[in-house]
Amino acid sequence: MKKKLTIVSLIAAGFVGLAQVNAQRDNRSHEENVVSVVGNEQVDAKDVERAFKSNAPTSPKENGLPRFAIVGKDGKFYLGLGAQFLGEGVFDWGDELPSALMMTPSAITPRTPGNGGNLRFAWQSSSIYMNFVAMPGSKNSVGLFFKADFTGNNNSFSIYHLYAKYRGLTVGYTASLFTDASAEPFTIDYAGPNGYPYLSLFTAYWQQNFTKNFSGAIGIDAPTASLSTASTTAMVNQRIPAVPLYLQYAWNGGASHVRLSGIVRPMQYRNEAAEKNKTIVGGGVQLSGMTNIVGGLSLQFNAAYGKGIGTYLQDDNGLGLDAVATTEAGKLKPVTNLGLTGGLSYQLSPKVTSNLVYSHLTNWFDKDATGVSSYYRYGDYVAANVIYAINKFVSAGIEYDYGHRKSVDATGPHSNRLQCQFAVTF
Repeated sequence: MKKKLTIVSLIAAGFVGLAQVNAQRDNRSHEENVVSVVGNEQVDAKDVERAFKSNAPTSPKENGLPRFAIVGKDGKFYLGLGAQFLGEGVFDWGDELPSALMMTPSAITPRTPGNGGNLRFAWQSSSIYMNFVAMPGSKNSVGLFFKADFTGNNNSFSIYHLYAKYRGLTVGYTASLFTDASAEPFTIDYAGPNGYPYLSLFTAYWQQNFTKNFSGAIGIDAPTASLSTASTTAMVNQRIPAVPLYLQYAWNGGASHVRLSGIVRPMQYRNEAAEKNKTIVGGGVQLSGMTNIVGGLSLQFNAAYGKGIGTYLQDDNGLGLDAVATTEAGKLKPVTNLGLTGGLSYQLSPKVTSNLVYSHLTNWFDKDATGVSSYYRYGDYVAANVIYAINKFVSAGIEYDYGHRKSVDATGPHSNRLQCQFAVTF
């Protein structure tokens, strides 16, 4: 306990100071004057950088700014190829965490005798990426973004993003529109806040600016479902897409915003008793955003609530908590889900940023639900880190993570993690 308090106190001290600079959550993804143009002195590197930023994912954990760009004849296209090495040393104590890469409260299991500590290393979040923009600066501009890392089975290559953009339309494999990625607090931990809505899948959505400050979007997500069935219910192929949408108000040049999101999520299953397919219509709402508070201090926040949206929340994904079986033969009922996340970020200097994150997730089950004693009831997540940008290529960070989970039967393992990260970005 003393070790935990000491670590938290040291990192929290990083929030003390009066650095009067624009707040950033992570220097690696919010730098200026990063991109250098190769072989074409007639094109302004700042224009290339702006085009790459508008085409890249918005999460602070993403890196979409290649350090070098190839510019076509007459500036008709920009092509950037980049790579990022993320090497981490991880030490866990408390109950067992199966992954060295992800602090996932729902995955914590009770430790076995003699296994209260564990030292491991991770590199699988290292990635390569491509950022391509054709006809930049015109209304017919086309963007293509690709990113892959090594988080697949047995450290295999895994596509993380592959999408195209044209006139407000985005199509491809990336985060759902229900995810407000730019408002996600920064963590070294690959999984991130347990109650944050983040789901990657094939999606298509249309975004438009209505005024200088107001914007909105609507889209469709590929049909998915994670259900807990019983003897009289069964999974079937999903056939109806989910529909996410949002309305956003932004200010401070887009550096601050508040967003109201919603999602309608139909899910199909088989009622074996009636020998018919049934449809559950789930859905949820979300309030999210980020804003500068004072000086270098900024806030990120998120609250998501709904029925049948477990797959969209980090910690519930894949646990069968969209809907569960009930005492009524052949019937499933959606689980009520709540995710809350808050983050504070402080830029101590142009090179040093510190982040403090708290997240909570709760699941409520219908009184008629069966087999719920082992289901995931709620979990908490805490992260505190300091990131130091040595130069535009190299950065390092240290982070403390805490995770806690509680099942319906009241079992509640918890675990601590201290991790250091060395990052090289091109």
